[in-house]
Amino acid sequence: MSVTTGTKRGRNQPNVVPFDFRRPNKFSRDHVRAFQIVHETFARQLSTVLATTLRAGANCTLGTVEQLTYDEYVRSLANPSYLIVLSLSPLPGAAILQFPLPIVFAAIDRLLGGTGDSVSPKRPLTEIESNLMRSVVDRTLRELEYAYETLVRVEAEIVQQEFNPQFAQIAAPSDMAMVVSFDTRIGEKHGNATICIPFSTMQPVLESLASQSLLHDHRGQDPVAWQQQLERALSRVTVETCVRFDDVALSSEEIVGLRVGDIVPLDHPIEQPVTITVDDVTCNKAVTGRRGKRLACLVVDAAQEHDQ
Repeated sequence: MSVTTGTKRGRNQPNVVPFDFRRPNKFSRDHVRAFQIVHETFARQLSTVLATTLRAGANCTLGTVEQLTYDEYVRSLANPSYLIVLSLSPLPGAAILQFPLPIVFAAIDRLLGGTGDSVSPKRPLTEIESNLMRSVVDRTLRELEYAYETLVRVEAEIVQQEFNPQFAQIAAPSDMAMVVSFDTRIGEKHGNATICIPFSTMQPVLESLASQSLLHDHRGQDPVAWQQQLERALSRVTVETCVRFDDVALSSEEIVGLRVGDIVPLDHPIEQPVTITVDDVTCNKAVTGRRGKRLACLVVDAAQEHDQ
């Protein structure tokens, strides 16, 4: 169906906007942008997982973020493909994480000590191959949980593995879904991995997304109240505080020769204050001592800028 508005693009050319009532857009542009940010993080984390687990040159970059009906998504996948049906507790429903077979068999070949460049067979995985791939998927799901923390805290768990997309029915064919694709590379193998999340699964998150700090605009808020709120939040942040003596200079030979039980003398004079640092930033000077049975230090002066 087409809708004609009152404006004209040119002489006798109506401004026609196509609209398909069978697949209305469920996700706004803000929703799509939020998903894009989340999955950019996931793509970076997945690159690290593949590179460290397989000990090979691997990379994953965010491709497209689309709204499709679930039927369109299923028909776009090759048969067979490697599909993991996921639960994202506490969200309802399920989601799908899909990897193309060339990427999967390259990963399995690397796990078995190969180069990952052999020809990929077009068949489902055996039970042994599925168990090998499970180790990669488990690490991938932990990174997915990390990426989603900016939207919602979820626990991703594997429900089942499928190889025929027609058997992975997590939504009705006409239901809208957010489909995110990733350009994935392992060695010389390339392919598009995807994540499919139905609208019904993400609906609880979308309803509260406007209040999330990811998209919230604070410009209309009282600046004094906002500053006080920020100060209260920062006052509860835990930081690492260290007491440091002067550095000790050792030769490479002395370092290599260190053994358990060896004593390394400190060159720090007893009368000289030690340095207190917070997250590697010099803050104060202090003298060492004891408080009861515990070692302690007494702050004696604020560190001067030239001491930092």
